[in-house]
Amino acid sequence: MRIAFITVGDTGRKTGGYLYNGRVISGLRLRGLEVEEFVAGGASPDEQREAAPRLGSTFDPSKFDTIVVDALARIAVAPHLVRWQAFRPVVALVHELSSVAGGGSGPEAAVRELDYEEPLLRANRLVAVSDHGKNVLVARGVSPRRIYVVPPGFDGVPSAARSPAYRDGPVRALCVAQWIPRKGILTLVEAWTLHERKIAVLELIGETNADPDYTTRVRAAIDAAPLGSIVESGCVSDASLGASYAAADLFVLPSRYEGYGIVYAEALAFGLPIIACDAGPVPELVGRGAGVLIRPNGRDELSAALDLLLGDPALRAKMSDIAGRRASCLPRWEDTVAGFEDVLRTVVGAGRTGPM
Repeated sequence: MRIAFITVGDTGRKTGGYLYNGRVISGLRLRGLEVEEFVAGGASPDEQREAAPRLGSTFDPSKFDTIVVDALARIAVAPHLVRWQAFRPVVALVHELSSVAGGGSGPEAAVRELDYEEPLLRANRLVAVSDHGKNVLVARGVSPRRIYVVPPGFDGVPSAARSPAYRDGPVRALCVAQWIPRKGILTLVEAWTLHERKIAVLELIGETNADPDYTTRVRAAIDAAPLGSIVESGCVSDASLGASYAAADLFVLPSRYEGYGIVYAEALAFGLPIIACDAGPVPELVGRGAGVLIRPNGRDELSAALDLLLGDPALRAKMSDIAGRRASCLPRWEDTVAGFEDVLRTVVGAGRTGPM
């Protein structure tokens, strides 16, 4: 089976969507499928609009048995999907819909997002990465029969690498995320500095330059914090990331929306209590026993949750046990790849039947 996989942007970035894409592509190849990845251009709206004509003239759908389109590439592929479907079935991989996740500026941008997303919703099959994502698609009018849920996997960590519930030294809180408004990094820094935290350290890992204006605001808030209270590590290697998870006592990410939230699964696997927002698929992923769930953008509520976990090692120990058990129930990457292959074989077997 020959598969075209179309996306945009820097596929080497360590964000959840690109990690998912990379694991699926490599896994499908190991299972004997021919997968050719096409990066249409940059990920920004302007870059995608510039790339769209070039993609239409250079990509030949007839060379493949099916075409997988990453919803991130919605703008670049929107003008071509109907024509491609006349040749081959199309599978839309929807980590999240931009119109739902936010990030645009103003109502006009939101309307444009809906227009770009509409062709994706008419794909022959759609893959959502969570039950919440499937419900979002159904609410947009997609037939449930065309939607498959294939969540990300996680290969777990040895139990010896999990964070101990009790340790000497400062209590360490870890956040792993891009510095963009949706992730709530500024809210976290402000919540952290609402109270003096003499025996605690917050480590921030992740891309810092995705939104320069937002980065400036976050850095100003960090500069106002007591020296050494917040550590900015930026992007790190996989080994360093694992070491930071293992050294942490709790994980905190007040993202107001996630398509799935791979970092929460990673935190669970390391046995970390979690502070997260009660939004999207995160409550289902984390579970209430392993997490303290707060309202999005609730700075005072977030500060109170930090107070609770930083100051109660017995509670952290209890939540850590629940986190480890929850992690053992999560799918593995081999499950993800097998599920994705099933979707591809189903859509190719069905032929060019069009949307159901």
